[in-house]
Amino acid sequence: MELEKYKKIITEALNDEILEISLVTDTNNLVFKVTKKDKTVLYAKFYMNNSSHIDHELELYKFVDNKYLKELVYTSSEHHLAIYKELKGKTVYELTEEEKSLYADRIINSLIDFFNQVSSIKTEGYGLINEDMKGMSSDFKEFIISRQTDTANNLKAYSYLSGIFKTIYDEYEDIIIGNNTLTPIDTNMKNIMILNDGTVKFIDPGELISAPILMGYGDFVAHTYKTVLYDKLVDKLNLNSTDEKLLRIYAIFSSLNVLSFVYKNGDKDLQSVIPYGSKYTFSELITEHMEKLNLR
Repeated sequence: MELEKYKKIITEALNDEILEISLVTDTNNLVFKVTKKDKTVLYAKFYMNNSSHIDHELELYKFVDNKYLKELVYTSSEHHLAIYKELKGKTVYELTEEEKSLYADRIINSLIDFFNQVSSIKTEGYGLINEDMKGMSSDFKEFIISRQTDTANNLKAYSYLSGIFKTIYDEYEDIIIGNNTLTPIDTNMKNIMILNDGTVKFIDPGELISAPILMGYGDFVAHTYKTVLYDKLVDKLNLNSTDEKLLRIYAIFSSLNVLSFVYKNGDKDLQSVIPYGSKYTFSELITEHMEKLNLR
């Protein structure tokens, strides 16, 4: 009965003849596929924020070039609702290796431009962003320590994972320095799409934090290391040696956070968990990053 309420809101919002409304996901937000009688397909998203972060996807439309975002049809602040046009194409996760190579430059150029636009927005505080677009931690290292300690505690059944943060922090604390910029941290390969016309879209960019842009890139690297996309990224960024280390450090932190999330959701075989679109496990990738940091 609860779902019928949301379907009614969608119908009233569109004021069109609807053929079908079906629930797509109810994990963190409610997303419905809406098929109109003229066969047009839309997606309606109710922002429920049933997660550890507040979804700021709609806020991005105020800050960045809309060419990287889904096309909005309707929004309602009263119902925390947005309705988007259907995107036709493939996520990066769905691309063949040949297609990834073909589109690699376009994907990475778009990623860098998108990140630069988002990170040009300065905010107050650090870490997770509240409703006022301010970081909820007063100090960057305080945020890192709290976030990664929670992750380590969640992974305490896996000693080889739970001790990694302390090992890294003891060695590299002096280079882990924060700044107050908005940074996307959920750019895995299922959240980036290549449309049929070759346009790149970031289709679920709602998780933002106040942190250095390298932390956002680290999240991307956590999923793309040892792929052509990683190779293109580091070539384009042309990082100094300190930032190269930070990129690996943030990739490790992101990987550990993913494994913690997976573990809390019932998967106990963490050694076999693989990033979207990779042939290597998170554990294998973490191990190689640690070796490159001279920590193994």
